[in-house]
Amino acid sequence: MNDKALNIKIPSELYEKLKKEAAKKNISLAALVRLICSEYFDK
Repeated sequence: MNDKALNIKIPSELYEKLKKEAAKKNISLAALVRLICSEYFDK
């Protein structure tokens, strides 16, 4: 259930890297961050 929002500040360089990776995967930036977090906590 998506019932929480998270607003964070990150360095511009990291933001650009995430944005580029999201574009390569054809998903939103938020979806990429959720995917990264899910994989981190599954391991």
